[in-house]
Formats: sequence, structure tokens, C-alpha cells
Amino acid sequence: MKYEAVVIDASYHEENDETIINLFCRTKEGISLTARVHGFDPYFYLVSPPDKVIDELKNDKDVKKIEKYTLFVRGIERECAKVTIRYPYKVPEYRKNVPEGACLAADIPFHLRYFFDADLSLCVEIEGNDVDAETKSKYTTDIVLDVEKISPATPFKVPLTVFSFDIENSIRENRIYVISYAIRKGNELIKDAIWSDTDDEREIIERFVEVIKKYDPDVITGYNIGGYDIPVLTERAKSNGIKTLNIGRDMGTFSVSQERFWRVHGRVVIDVWMAVKLRLRPKQETLNFVAKMLLGEEKDDVNRLKIDEEWKNRREDVIRYCIKDAELALRILEELAEINRGMDIAAVAHLPLDDAINGRTSTLIDSLLIREADRRNIGVPMNKYGGSETPIEGGYVHSIQPGLYHWVIVCDFKSMYPSIIISKNICFTTLSEDGEIESPTGVRFLSKERRVGIVPSILERLMAQRDEFKKKAKRAESAEEKAYYDGLQNAVKILMNSFYGVFASSFYRFTDKKIGGAITAFARENIKNVIATLENEGIKVIYSDTDSVFFQSPYKNLEEAIKFGEEVAGRFSKEGMSLEFERILEPFFSHGKKKRYVGKAIWPKEEIVIRGYETRRTDAFDWQSEALMEVFDAILNSKDEKELKAKVISRAKKLIEMTLNGEVPIEKLVISRSVRDFESYKDASRLAHVEVAKQIMAEGYEFIPGMKVSWIVVDARKTPQKVEPYIEGKEFRSKPDYEYYARRVAMTLSRVLEVFGYDEDSLFTGSRQTSLASGSLDSFEVEEKRDEKPQQKKKPTLEDFM
Repeated sequence: MKYEAVVIDASYHEENDETIINLFCRTKEGISLTARVHGFDPYFYLVSPPDKVIDELKNDKDVKKIEKYTLFVRGIERECAKVTIRYPYKVPEYRKNVPEGACLAADIPFHLRYFFDADLSLCVEIEGNDVDAETKSKYTTDIVLDVEKISPATPFKVPLTVFSFDIENSIRENRIYVISYAIRKGNELIKDAIWSDTDDEREIIERFVEVIKKYDPDVITGYNIGGYDIPVLTERAKSNGIKTLNIGRDMGTFSVSQERFWRVHGRVVIDVWMAVKLRLRPKQETLNFVAKMLLGEEKDDVNRLKIDEEWKNRREDVIRYCIKDAELALRILEELAEINRGMDIAAVAHLPLDDAINGRTSTLIDSLLIREADRRNIGVPMNKYGGSETPIEGGYVHSIQPGLYHWVIVCDFKSMYPSIIISKNICFTTLSEDGEIESPTGVRFLSKERRVGIVPSILERLMAQRDEFKKKAKRAESAEEKAYYDGLQNAVKILMNSFYGVFASSFYRFTDKKIGGAITAFARENIKNVIATLENEGIKVIYSDTDSVFFQSPYKNLEEAIKFGEEVAGRFSKEGMSLEFERILEPFFSHGKKKRYVGKAIWPKEEIVIRGYETRRTDAFDWQSEALMEVFDAILNSKDEKELKAKVISRAKKLIEMTLNGEVPIEKLVISRSVRDFESYKDASRLAHVEVAKQIMAEGYEFIPGMKVSWIVVDARKTPQKVEPYIEGKEFRSKPDYEYYARRVAMTLSRVLEVFGYDEDSLFTGSRQTSLASGSLDSFEVEEKRDEKPQQKKKPTLEDFM
């Protein structure tokens, strides 16, 4: 039989003295399938091993064969031995007995080693034979076959079955009352719950396992399932004498890594809470808050803190409440498009879906780099752990003078780091003292005529692939087709931009500090050349940051400003570098600090652009952000400098006065922050967010390390300051410390208004700093030190205000 399918997950097991690789798939027709691969064995390489070592390996019963290979290792050709062994779990034992650097490719997960060698991707074409009934009974999929032939297929999407669940359990006894689920199967939404009239917990858990087997989902999800529901489920199963929760497609159970990330063979586990935290960074992270924000809906009205009484007296309401939670989590996941994003990345990185969603960034890069290295007989070193290096110098930041500017053009280098890597042939395979290409740091690389680097060649292919996806998106005949190709091109962009990140890290297998330093040095040189050329032509450069430059248009009308921006962008697009005309800001304001500015974009679309201020910080309270936006509105809508000062200072003082008088809704004063494990803090008792976490736990609310908690300050004069938890849906009875909040607002606004001579105290009291008093913005000049390393200053944290 022949099938086209997407690979959801891959695992392996031992069977009859052989290692079988399981590829768990969903076919184009929507059928679940397990493809069993035989005959692939684990291996690694030894660099120039002594004869004594080879003799010992030949006598080792777990070594199947030893082959000689010539590999390119750290710039020179070396004689190596490829050692093939029987079992994957044995590889670490051999690895630890070899000196550092003498063992290659010995830390690649076995299922990925197969994926790389077979050159597979998310979408595959499989031919094979059905297994016998006894073997099939060990899996939950519709079809189980032994693979005869497998090859990569052109990317396509299939509708996956997604299973969201939620547990309600006793607070007093911890036992499970009900497990609800919401399943998306194609266009169908299935909702139900499992409970027992006799509160037989074992029966509930066993029926839950049967539901999983029946619907055979590709994805298991829920809100905070990694921190709560899965741990509760596994613990209660153990308490009821259930040895193995047969949740996986191979009848396996959940396993956990790094104490938070759960996996199960054949299915992708996605915690919606973690996805929300990563994608949205909301100020509050409760299911109710996020559902209201994204879906405009709220949880049902059941008192979770009195769940034992609620279950006794309002059982049907609790069941509906539980089902609603599972459904909300599912719909939030769909709203975030997390699965589609994962499938796009898996398609371009050539990985199973689970590895694309739950793997590290380095796994994505490995998938491309290791395949190419193997094709060119280049030795693959192992990742480095435990060490840390001095970070390389980053991108160039051109200092900005405080003020209000008009007709500001913003140009941005498209994919700057990937473009530099391609144009300069930067790679660990081209790094050479006799290279023709010299970086500003003195590091040299071979020209493409002598050797084309692996990384540049991969990035060139990705760029071409992205351009092709963009063309297909433009030619798409339906919104669905356009969204599909847009997703793929965006996934390619993410992958391309990830290359520099891993090369600049201290742990990645192909990391070389000289390479990362050379890339950023070329980037600094590029942006400085643009700035110098523009300034020599009399164009005022206002600001630049890594790959973008802000400069004033000599033309004060939109049509001519657009032409000028396009002309400048075209002039500096050369040698593989593309400078894109991004936008026009009219006006643009900064108080003179790098990475902090606000502007009104008038082209290509109208919008407010804000960078670096508290409106984008999740630990700012809403009124703080709103007050800042009010001031920005006054700045951006002032006709001239005279009106600007009067309007802005008046607005700021009014906002502070409103805060001091308590004319602000309570919910706009809520402060939220993530809390780590309590033991990770040196003096937890002095930290408001830690104390709040302890308080909400004492009141019976759910909390796990990493979760955000919310509070309101009620007395900032005490040490430590007194705070009260803010719990959505619960009446807040205490009085906020309005003076504390007024000072926080004054502090926030003063960072912007110091250019006008007002600091925090002067805004709060109404007086003005005489030392900074001036009649013009022009007197507040910031000395430009373009070639010197900027002095690093710690970013303000909540502790700075407490």
C-alpha cells in the first residue's frame, strides 16, 4: 500500500533484538498511520582513533561494524572510523569514554538521525505492508505497516485531530471528579465529560484513556495542562493502581523533560498557557482573562475554591463549567494558529511536527546543517554544554538627540545577517587564515571560487524558497491558499533569522565566536557606511539601530518623500544586501535614549509606532500605559514646539492629579509579574510578586512556578510594601495607595518629559527643574559617541519602584 502523510511524531523501541523506528502519521485522507522502519542502526564517528581502540571495538558484542571514512574536521581532512552499534541507548556510554573533540555526531537523537539520513520532511510518501494482528494491537492508529520504501513529498496540509481536556478535582482529597474534553475533528466539534455517579476515580481515568484511543488525536492540549492537569492525572492513576496510562499511540504514557514539558509517543502535547505566554505576553494569564481578550467570552460561574461543595450541590453546573474550560482552551489554540505555525516550520525545517513545535531552535538548524555536512563529508561536532563565553559585540546603535522631528524616513536592511553570511561566504567551512575575504575584525574567509560555505548555500536556497512561496501567495486563487503560502514564507524567514542566533550562542555544535563577531562587524560597517554617505550629502541622520536607519527627508510632502525614500533604498541595495524603504513617520519623537521613540506613520499605512516605552511592557499597570499614550498623543498632535510644551506638561500633570485623587478604575492599577520557584530567590519575603503567589496559594487558588500573579499596592510606605492579590471576578475591598501609583505615573512620564526640564518630583509637585530649564529642545544636546561602546545600564525593573 502507498500513502502520503504528515509525520506527527517519531520514536523507537527494541523488538526481537532490533531497534524499530515508529513514524506516527496522519494521511491525506485523514487516516492515522504508524510506519515501522526496520534496518537502521545508531552510529557515531571517532576522529583518528588509535589501533588499540579499534581492536577493542571489534571485540565488543554491541558493535555491529566499523568503517573507515575521511572527514573534514575543524578545517583539515582527518581519517575517521564510523562505529555502528546495536542500540541507541548505548551511544552515551561510548561517548563518555572518548576525549573531548574526538567523537563526532554522537549526540543526535536517534529518530532525527534516521530523518536526516533518509532526507525526510514533514510530508512523506510511504509504501509498505500491513503488520500482523498481534503487532497491530500494540498501536492505536488505524493502519500499522512495515515500511518498504519512504521518501519526502511536496508540502501539503491535512486536518489534524486536536483533543483538549480539563480536570476538576477535590481540593480536600485531590481525587478527580470529572474530566472534560473538546475535540476538533475536521469541521466537527465534539464536547463531553467523564464522571462517575459513584465517584469511582479509577473508572473515570480508565474511561478517559479509552476516549483517547477512540478518537486517536494528533494533538493533546489544554490550559496549563503541563503544570496541573497532566501531573494530577498521572499521580491519581498511580494512586489507583494504574501502572501505565496508555495515552500514546504505542500504548506508552506521558514523560516529562525539564519538569514542565510533557511528551507522549505519537501525539504532540501543546500547553495553551505556554503558547499564550510566548505569543501574547498578556498582563494576566488566567484562562478567563485570555478567553475574554481573544474570544470575547468568559468561563462559567463555578466557585473553584469551593469545588467540593459545588460538586455535591451543583454537579451539572460543574460538568458544564469543566467542558467550557476545555472548549475555551481549544478555541484559543486555534485563534493563535499554533498548530498551523508549527506545521509550516516543520515543512521548511524538514522535521516531524512535534520536534518543530516542542524542539529547540538548534534542532531546526541541525536538520538543515547536518544533512548538508553529511553530503560534503564534513564531521559534525557535538554540542557544547556548561561553558560560557564573553558575548560578542552586537549591532551598531547611532545615538539620538532628544526632540520632535518631521518627515522621518525609515529604511531597513532586509534579512541583514543572512545577506551578510551569503555575500561574504561566512561559514565554519570557509574560516581560514589565508582567506580572501577579510572582516573588520581581521577574521578571514575563503571566497566562493575556492569553497562555497555550507551555511551560505543553505541560506541561498531558503531565500529562493521564500521568494517562490511569496509568488505563489500572490497568485493564490483563494484566501485559504494565500494563507498557506504566507505561512510557509514566514516560516522560512524565521528559520533564516535563527542561523545567526545559534552561531552567536556559546553552546551550539557549529558555534565559533570569530564567526559571530565577523557577522556583526560587517553589519556595523554596512550601517555606518550608509550613515556617513547620507551625512556627507547633507541629509540629517536621526537614529539607527543594528539594521535600520532613520533620516529626515528634504521634502515636506508625501509624494516627493516617498520618491526620495525609494531612491535612497535602491542606491544602497548592492552586493547581496537589500535596503528596504519601510515607512515615513510624521512626526517622530524621542527623549534621547536609544531604542526609545514614538512616531506617527503616514506611509505605507497610518499607525502609531512605539518602541521601548512602558506601553509595550507587560509589568506596567494599564493606567501607566494609558497615561503614557495620552502624552504621546499630545506630542504627536502638537502644531509647534511652543504648543507642544504647554500641551504635554498640562496633560501630564492632569493625569498625575487624577491618579492621586483616585479617579482611576481599580482594574487599571493591577500589576502583574511571573513568579519563579520560590527557592530561586535570595530574599523572597521582600518581593511583592512572591508574597502574592504565596497568598493566592493560601487562599486555595492554583499556582505553578512561571505563572503570572496580579496585585495592587495598598501601602508602599511599609517595608516590604503591603500588597493585596487581585483576582479577576473577586471584589477588591482594600484601598489602593494612590500616592504610590501617582509617583509611578510621574516616574514613567518623566522619562519622556525630562527633555522639557521636568523630572519625577517636579511633575508630582508642579515645580520645574531649574537645572534643566530651557526654552528650546535644541539646548538638550546629547553628545554622540558613535564608535565607542555605549555604557551599559541596567533596565528598570519593578523592584526599582518598590
